[in-house]
Order: sequence, then C-alpha cells, then structure tokens
Amino acid sequence: MTRLYEEVLTRLEEMAMITARNLGLDPRALLEVRFSPLGQAKNGDPDAVELVRDAFTSGCYDYSRGVCFQHDPLRWISD
Repeated sequence: MTRLYEEVLTRLEEMAMITARNLGLDPRALLEVRFSPLGQAKNGDPDAVELVRDAFTSGCYDYSRGVCFQHDPLRWISD
C-alpha cells in the first residue's frame, strides 16, 4: 500500500504540474495538488477534474475535450 500511495501521489503531482504549466500559473505560488471530479460523471468516469489550486484559481483538466482550463473555486462553491 505504501508503494501504491507513493505512485499515485507522484502521478497526481505530475498531472498538477503539467496543468499549472499549461495555464501559466505561478510556480512559486503555494499550489495544492488535488483530484476532485467536477460535475456529474458519465459511465463512472469524470468529465473534468480539478488538479491544482492556489489562493485565486483552480486548474482543471477536461477529459472529453482534452484541454486544461481554469475556474474560480469560490464561484464554484457558491453556485
């Protein structure tokens, strides 16, 4: 389990770094690595997931379109 946890964490950090780089997020900022599905899942697979968050924005990946995108996490909570 320890090795599996380390592998998963490494892969999530890699996904978060790629997303942050694609979105031009400041690499010096305090970034929180996440894996949080957004919206409803189809066939058990999420359409999009939040991968990284800083104090102002959230970096996500849309599986169906194959693109990274940003959203305001505070707006998402209030909707």
